[in-house]
Amino acid sequence: MNEAFEKSLNTLFESAIASGVFSKAVVGFTSEEGMEIRAYGTPEDSVFDIASVTKVCPTSTLALKRVLNGELDLDAKVIEFLPELRTNYRNEILVRHLLTHSLDYRVPMSSLKRLPPEQILDSLFQYRFKQQPGTVFNYGNPASILLGLVLMRISGGKSLQAQGEEEFFKPLGMTRSGWDPLTRVQKEEVVATEEDNWRGRIIQGEIHDESAFVLRKFFPVGSAGMFSTVPDLLKFVTMILNDGEFEGKRVMPAGVLSLVSSNALDGRVPGECTALGWELDAEKFMGSVHNSHMFGKTGFTGSSIVADAQKKKAVVLLSNFTYPKREDNASRINAFRSRLSELTFTH
Repeated sequence: MNEAFEKSLNTLFESAIASGVFSKAVVGFTSEEGMEIRAYGTPEDSVFDIASVTKVCPTSTLALKRVLNGELDLDAKVIEFLPELRTNYRNEILVRHLLTHSLDYRVPMSSLKRLPPEQILDSLFQYRFKQQPGTVFNYGNPASILLGLVLMRISGGKSLQAQGEEEFFKPLGMTRSGWDPLTRVQKEEVVATEEDNWRGRIIQGEIHDESAFVLRKFFPVGSAGMFSTVPDLLKFVTMILNDGEFEGKRVMPAGVLSLVSSNALDGRVPGECTALGWELDAEKFMGSVHNSHMFGKTGFTGSSIVADAQKKKAVVLLSNFTYPKREDNASRINAFRSRLSELTFTH
């Protein structure tokens, strides 16, 4: 990290802290030259709730490993694994639709948070779609929740926590990652996410996302609830950028990098762009440097990963954007993510 980049980076973070975008943040960079980490207001190995980054670490990447191993077909019908799915179009919903968020679920999961977990799941199982699967891009939690259930069924009931540990966390040395962080670290090592009126307490070490918090009574879900650190996530994204290898060890079959950095909706949903599991070419949080081989993911709490498949370079951000209170929208954190991305990939 050269002096000019370091100065620009510090200015960027100090400005964000001064304007209240967040008060604690850790950022990490990985490239063919190695990894570097900088921390602001908190230790670099602080544990954060990564929110929707859970959708890729580990959920969709577990699914892609199954796909590459020939254990899961993208065009398999979801009812083969979830016979309780009784929506209209139940016979047409494919695993591919879960990975590309091309199901027309129009229910905000936050509206279901007061229901018991079995009723939350049932509302997804019996939802009435207005549009046919695979004809619309509609990013949200339901598809990832269903994908997590599929992964549990095909693994003989193993939780996503158990699968994540077996396939990624242990092989990559991600020792501070997973659900239920207080079973691994002290509470003060976990960054608080919000002073929550609904639960009547500061959320620190428990899942911030309301529906994922309720469903955790049954099992960890695929949409949110993972906790991790920048050092751990750098290992994860480095493995993907190395097409499944990390420090000379093969963690995933070759081919994963292509799957996460090419448009899986090309020719399927006109005008829409997303990779399998990951968001692709997203100017909203990648900034002006966005391109057709740049993939990433963001989380509500202030987390994000942005990676360039050709440059073999990535930036990981974890912050407490929602503390003490969430903002009305993500415009300020997305503006920051965009500036961070521009700084990273022009350096």
